[in-house]
Amino acid sequence: MDENLVLSSDGKTLYEVHNVENLVIPDGVVKIDRCAVSSRGVVTAVIPDSVEEIGREAFRICKNLQSVVIGSGVKKMGLEAFSRCDLLKDVTIKEGVKVIGTLAFYHDHALEHILLPQSLTKIGEEAFHASGLTSILIPAGVKSIGPSAFVACGLVTVEFAEGCKLTSIEDRAFQYTLIEVITLPKKIKKIGSWAFADCKNLKTVVLPEGLEAFGEFCAFENCESLESIQIPASLTELGYNPFKGCTKLTHITIDPANPAYVVQDGKIFTKDLKKQIF
Repeated sequence: MDENLVLSSDGKTLYEVHNVENLVIPDGVVKIDRCAVSSRGVVTAVIPDSVEEIGREAFRICKNLQSVVIGSGVKKMGLEAFSRCDLLKDVTIKEGVKVIGTLAFYHDHALEHILLPQSLTKIGEEAFHASGLTSILIPAGVKSIGPSAFVACGLVTVEFAEGCKLTSIEDRAFQYTLIEVITLPKKIKKIGSWAFADCKNLKTVVLPEGLEAFGEFCAFENCESLESIQIPASLTELGYNPFKGCTKLTHITIDPANPAYVVQDGKIFTKDLKKQIF
């Protein structure tokens, strides 16, 4: 057994790592304990398929970490599991992994691209907050994207796989990103408050028929490049000032079959014309 790895007596829990650059966790380890690798000098890490749980802050502030392979058996990923790893740019997540945990890759500025497995069902709250991601493909099986999941990262391109099961985009999920075009999946029912707020480069938004509601506040606030929007018949809850600060938004169309809203002189009103929405 590697003397630089501190394991439980049964070999199933990794407690600590010392003086290892290329970390290969032994097969049979089931849990990586809280902070087990945090702040160490690890450069590469391979997590075997036997690992089911990556503990809270397990690899946090590994300043030299450049690549990691996450095995297929991981069922739980603790808070900030790989956060603030400044050089981390190569992440492989094997098929079988279903959850990316809260703040998992927070502030990982070198992480520009990541291939998410088809098995994935959940992207946790602030999972990629302030990371370097420039593009992402959301797999078809993803049912949940947590609040602020991609807030303030470098995203330019977001794509949803054909048949994506996602039904809601939570509050601030893509706020402060560099997205230019977004085509939402057909199953989407709700877009949360400030979900795309402050996306200064956003020019095109495709809202699918079947979308029912925006969040309570300002879903597309300060999207300064947005020039046009088409509101489907199904969208009957726009929330408060959904397009606040969208200074170039001059072309608005609403499906005539929409029972809640109508356009008059380029402005959005309730159907009875008693209240202006934008």
